[in-house]
Amino acid sequence: ALALLVGGLMTRNPTAVMQERAMRSAEPARGMIRVTRHPVMWAILLWAAAHVLARGDLASLVFFGGFLFVAALGTVLIDARKRAALGEDWRRFAAVTSNVPFGAIAAGRNRFVAGEIGWRVLVVAAVAYVVLLAVHGALFGARPY
Repeated sequence: ALALLVGGLMTRNPTAVMQERAMRSAEPARGMIRVTRHPVMWAILLWAAAHVLARGDLASLVFFGGFLFVAALGTVLIDARKRAALGEDWRRFAAVTSNVPFGAIAAGRNRFVAGEIGWRVLVVAAVAYVVLLAVHGALFGARPY
């Protein structure tokens, strides 16, 4: 989830607000956008799902399940809004990307290019993971291990 989050924040995303021009480029899906056109939403979705499974109580289901539901619905609604607003630019972009991570790659409509994602994304995600593990108990009152 953190790799998707960091990669999504460090990659120009044509589905983001006021970034629609990027869909007109020769290769609109680069970096983490090759993996999914909604990396930040999928990061939230995976984070929430992991917490629902790890906690297993009703309060966690309601709290984290709410994030999971909003993130999942958000990907669908963003796609619908962009499809209606951008026409051919959206169709061309959607043809080489997928909502579900690695969907377009598995279907042969795109390819994974690790160099476009880069080591910075993985290093920042790994550092964030270690920091979150270290401070999780102090910040949230629950130890993750």
